[in-house]
Amino acid sequence: MNHDQFEKELKEKLDQFTVEVPDFPMKKSRLNRIANWFFNPVSIPFPEVGYKKNAFLSISWLPVLILPLTFVLFLL
Repeated sequence: MNHDQFEKELKEKLDQFTVEVPDFPMKKSRLNRIANWFFNPVSIPFPEVGYKKNAFLSISWLPVLILPLTFVLFLL
């Protein structure tokens, strides 16, 4: 079987099928990116030291406090 005949047969077989590709957004929205950043699990930088409950709560609330401040400062 020569190369041209093989390509012709392959093209005939592939033309029998139709494929519909659904349209989906390739780029994530800004809200999705912020949510992914905000809810991304964070590793403990020094696991051997450990954290107390108060330190953990203050660290976990930092993004909530910093995010509105950055938007306010950005608008000024």
